Amino acid sequence: MMNSREGKTAHGHHYAYHGTELANETGEGINMAAFGILVSLAGIVGFWGMACLVAGLMNNSLVGLGLGWLAAILGV
Repeated sequence: MMNSREGKTAHGHHYAYHGTELANETGEGINMAAFGILVSLAGIVGFWGMACLVAGLMNNSLVGLGLGWLAAILGV
């Protein structure tokens, strides 16, 4: 008797499930890496903003910084 296809394939859905599970785990890993990169960039931008604010306060007073901000916003 010849071997049928059913005899050569695995029974059940565990192989398809494993592939789906592996794809989900890979997707979660990529999402976590992207989240980590975004959080790192947000931290760098926040640090840069604070450094600029401190430099502005050191070069001008709080009033001078406020006047410069208003001039930039209003275009005066």
